[in-house]
Amino acid sequence: MGEINIDDVAEAAGVHRSTVSRAFSKPEAVRKQTREHVLRVAAELGYSVSPVAQALRRRSSTLVPLIVPDITNPFFAELARTTAAAAVERGYQMALCITGDDSDLTAGYLTAMHAMYSPFGIVAPSARVDLETLKVHAFRDRVVVIDRVEGDPTIPTVTVDNRVGVQLAFDHLLELGHQSIAYAPGIIGTYTAQDRREAYDNIATEHGLRPIVLEADPNLELGPGIVQQWMNEPKRPTAIIASNDAIAFALISELGSLGVSVPGDVSVVGFDGLALGAQFNPRLTSVRQPIDEMGRLAIELGAGLLSGGQVEHLVLEPTLIIRASTTGVNR
Repeated sequence: MGEINIDDVAEAAGVHRSTVSRAFSKPEAVRKQTREHVLRVAAELGYSVSPVAQALRRRSSTLVPLIVPDITNPFFAELARTTAAAAVERGYQMALCITGDDSDLTAGYLTAMHAMYSPFGIVAPSARVDLETLKVHAFRDRVVVIDRVEGDPTIPTVTVDNRVGVQLAFDHLLELGHQSIAYAPGIIGTYTAQDRREAYDNIATEHGLRPIVLEADPNLELGPGIVQQWMNEPKRPTAIIASNDAIAFALISELGSLGVSVPGDVSVVGFDGLALGAQFNPRLTSVRQPIDEMGRLAIELGAGLLSGGQVEHLVLEPTLIIRASTTGVNR
């Protein structure tokens, strides 16, 4: 027997093909009993509707791309989970697209989704948002960025107040008596990395402290590179603020492998507030970004673009989660 089509389902169910079509595409337009009968017959025959074909016929779809550089960073994995849940609540389906920090792939995904009539797209970059990429592709007027886009107020954005987040980490460490607080930056070139680095430099200076930035050796893995810089300091800092939780995890793991106690020898603060931090050893003190809100608001902003809503730039407030990776100075 060949591939089952809509006419086969209509014949087996004893209804017109338009009834079958409506049962799948507009179920509210078909009586419940009839709809259930048609769906049951379709399932028995092994018939299913292709969402791609359906989108092409209607010139519209509910498929929303979330474009991220990778999912090995747990921030993006958690963002994908929360965004997918928010999309479902609004009647959309999320498609996860991974670029590996390739701007051509980003443009390709957006162009493909435009061809499939996706309503809008969400970009969560780890490298600085390429404005030219967003401007030239066919999906340019329906993109929401989870980050800051400098120089173009027409692109809606969701980000966190990085200055407040770094200040929360600093205040916590100062209260514990730390006067030598280093900073471990993330990927150079992102708005987030630049903003948090500037916040650290300014806050350290405001408190009369020497800024100590632990730039990792590019020839080493991230954790070993940062730890090597820390160990090379003439007077090792008693605390380190990591620009994200992934860096904090790598840092603590490397310190542990060298017999350095966290927080006994050095306190570590992350920046993300990932759920994984509560299972880490030691449990990670971290500045929490409201990741669930970021995903939900990105979906809301995207939906707003469709209805001609105002372009918004939302800045969310972080909070501090105090766990076991920080303690008072013991020297």
